[in-house]
Amino acid sequence: MSTVDDTVAAPAIKITTVWTAVAITSWADFASMLAAIYTLLLIFEWLWKKFGRPFCEMHGWVKRKKRRADDSQ
Repeated sequence: MSTVDDTVAAPAIKITTVWTAVAITSWADFASMLAAIYTLLLIFEWLWKKFGRPFCEMHGWVKRKKRRADDSQ
């Protein structure tokens, strides 16, 4: 493992340790944290589909999706 990998992995381990020490004290807390993370992922996915991808397609950073068989490009 190189020093670059160590510097990237160390903050993630520290953050996980802090969240575990502070937030998770029971299985109910663990389940609620997983539900919160899942909800955030769903929100980010919705934001990407509604705003992020169309914006990136408009600027040409992301290739347009072919939505129908007769779509050009």
